[in-house]
Amino acid sequence: MIIQEQEEDIFVCIEQWCREYQNKVIKNPKQLPLIDLSIGNPDLPPNEIWKKKLCSAIQQQNMHGYADFRPEINQKLRASFSDYFNRRFISDDRYTIEAEKHVIDFAGSKEGIFFSLFCLLSAGDTVLMPDPSYSVYHSCIQKIGAKVEFFSCDIKGQPDLSSITAAQLSKAQLMVLCSPNNPTTDSIEESVLDEILAFAEQHKLTIILDRAYAEIQFINPPLVKNLPGSLLSRPKAFERVIELHSLSKSCSIAGWRVGFIVGAESIINKLKSMRFNTNFGLFLPIQAVVTDMLDSLEQIAQQNSIIYEQRINYFINQLSEAGWNITKPKGTFFIWTPLPKTIKAMSDRIFVKELLNETGVLISPGSGFGSAGSNYVRIALVQNEEKLKEATSRIKRWLNEIVI
Repeated sequence: MIIQEQEEDIFVCIEQWCREYQNKVIKNPKQLPLIDLSIGNPDLPPNEIWKKKLCSAIQQQNMHGYADFRPEINQKLRASFSDYFNRRFISDDRYTIEAEKHVIDFAGSKEGIFFSLFCLLSAGDTVLMPDPSYSVYHSCIQKIGAKVEFFSCDIKGQPDLSSITAAQLSKAQLMVLCSPNNPTTDSIEESVLDEILAFAEQHKLTIILDRAYAEIQFINPPLVKNLPGSLLSRPKAFERVIELHSLSKSCSIAGWRVGFIVGAESIINKLKSMRFNTNFGLFLPIQAVVTDMLDSLEQIAQQNSIIYEQRINYFINQLSEAGWNITKPKGTFFIWTPLPKTIKAMSDRIFVKELLNETGVLISPGSGFGSAGSNYVRIALVQNEEKLKEATSRIKRWLNEIVI
């Protein structure tokens, strides 16, 4: 398989803009300090109990070797994830996720994304993706030498399968979806999930469903027994679907790098073989702590979701005072919104760069996630209340001054 060069990823551009601005701050003390709302890097810390448990596990002498040589610890981890998944997403008692058959752990969703694509694709293959979508998928697919074919979403942000052409289908092996979606924050409705699975069966497609934000949804009641949005709540999905789940956002342990892939046994077996030849598994103390964490993941995530929703409400209310009217998302910690109506002659990229240069606030241009994201921006509310207050103050002042 050839690892190919590809067009510059939007996150590479954002990193460059960030670095350039920080250099300005170093050279000029009067420059406003950077407030970074561009990347979904959670600022909330994990609860003290989990940090203490990790410290305790690290003190154990037999927890520092290669993880694959302590298979009993990994078995407990995957069993704990299976228990979580079954109670949270499976409503039919006639079937359940089995840890040995259906689950593998990875060092976060990014590693899971690349390994899944590398496992399922060859150079020249075609992947169907909605426009806009998470740009990391675009980059990984192109590096493998495969091709992304975009299709549209409807006015409610639902994948529009009717927009997929016969030419696109003739070469497609895989469809990649994300729900709640990054960047748009939209969740795929249950009826649409049914249509997607039937479509995949008809056209012999494999599906990757990214569920990194599954637990960051603003629904009522918040701890409903069966959380909607999983394709694997349908027995037929086990023939052709894998889902990616992450604890980075739900449990605020992004730096711990813990994610899971769950689904079709045939794909899980391929992933096991591939991972065996590339690494020895997650750090054992992290595996041990996350095993316990999964027992109360819903409650942990709900505490974080409350904070993110409060931040979103505050941010939207503040910017409405400057005439930037934003629709509240139903999940994630992102805001996805068109440019302010007062902005007439700027692309989203120019808007982001001007906003950074004038206010020190960095957000993401929507066009970096696909052409349908043009004239949109993504704002990640992953800073504390004090910084968000400062960010909204700067943005409002700039919007009230600017005349385009």
